[in-house]
Amino acid sequence: MVTCLINGEVHTPLEMIRPGTVIVQDERIVAVGTTERLPPPPGAEVIDVAGRIVLPGLLDLHFYGCGGVALADRATIADDLRAIAGMLPRWGVTGFLISPQAADHGTLLGHLRAIAEAIEALRREPAGAVPLGIHQEGPYLSPARKGAFPAGWLQEPSVEAAEAILDAAHGHIRVMTLAPELPHARDVARLLRRRSVLPSLGHSAADYETAREALQADFPLVTHVFDAMTGLHHREPGAAGAVLDSTAATALLINDGLHVHPAVVRLLARTLGPERLVLVTDAMEAAGLGDGEYRLLGQQVTVRGGEARLADGTLAGSILTMNQAVVNARKFASLEWGQAARMATLNPARLLGDTGRGALLPGHRADLTILAGDAGSVWLTLVGGEMAYTAERTISSSTENTLIGSPGTTEPVRPSWM
Repeated sequence: MVTCLINGEVHTPLEMIRPGTVIVQDERIVAVGTTERLPPPPGAEVIDVAGRIVLPGLLDLHFYGCGGVALADRATIADDLRAIAGMLPRWGVTGFLISPQAADHGTLLGHLRAIAEAIEALRREPAGAVPLGIHQEGPYLSPARKGAFPAGWLQEPSVEAAEAILDAAHGHIRVMTLAPELPHARDVARLLRRRSVLPSLGHSAADYETAREALQADFPLVTHVFDAMTGLHHREPGAAGAVLDSTAATALLINDGLHVHPAVVRLLARTLGPERLVLVTDAMEAAGLGDGEYRLLGQQVTVRGGEARLADGTLAGSILTMNQAVVNARKFASLEWGQAARMATLNPARLLGDTGRGALLPGHRADLTILAGDAGSVWLTLVGGEMAYTAERTISSSTENTLIGSPGTTEPVRPSWM
């Protein structure tokens, strides 16, 4: 099947094309260019994007759940992961790393086995966004910077225990967050590197020197920068200062304006640049829903006014969506669409070593997110060339060379150059 999206504001890694066309055949992008010079192939389904913003599919590398669903019960993990995958395209997400919720080591191993099986099943029979693997946050985290994690869930790093975690996940763990100052944490980090897992500095009480050494050696990544780590002070730069001082580390950023102040987002954009920032949500099951009472890691979380907190006031994940994270990047750091989108597309794809995702280029997977305008609402999401979400009834499947979904119309129209 061939789908042709025309008249869009198309953002490639090299340029913005307006009006631009993206032609998709089956699961791949086959052509990108100006609408004037790239006519639809005969028999293609043609969708008029009508000036809307065409981006690669958004990728979320730090995520727990949404729409009232999270992977908290081993018995329902397969169904829950399928439900999550089906919901995420409404926020422009086409690929994600999922994090399990488990109370102890034994429970975690069982959850990981079930998640691995569910991931493999979804890859055989897709149901929306693609689960790209697991982000295992902990249990090797600092008790002093544990955030919303229960103290009883934390463990001291152990190579043997880490090997059991990796084995249980059958190769699906892509990122593991741990605190580098803990005993044997560096040994675990080296194990992770050998097993093709990214060690990520996070939930850490490390001082500047310890964090700097870790970032120069075994930790190429930082989990939710500035959150749950030693902060920046002019005499004690802390882990946050080590990140700003790094010339190589990439930082995951919860860009909701709450976890990190917009002024600090601007600082990060100037120091690390759009090339070394990755937008994430750290979303929990309340994402996409309203105020109320929810659960995270076995604890009650209250959501009020866009903030998810434990009873003691501790922030407990977020209710951020990826399309809003990209919009916030533009707003907070005065970035162009291409720069902001890079932090949710090309950068995370490169971190995972996936050269076929994250860019609107011929040969890449046909994962696309079309935003309705500067407010960032999602108009259309394609996953592997298939329509995974549409905001308008006028966008529908067609095997004829017709133009569908023009604003203000319900009937197909044909532009003069066709």
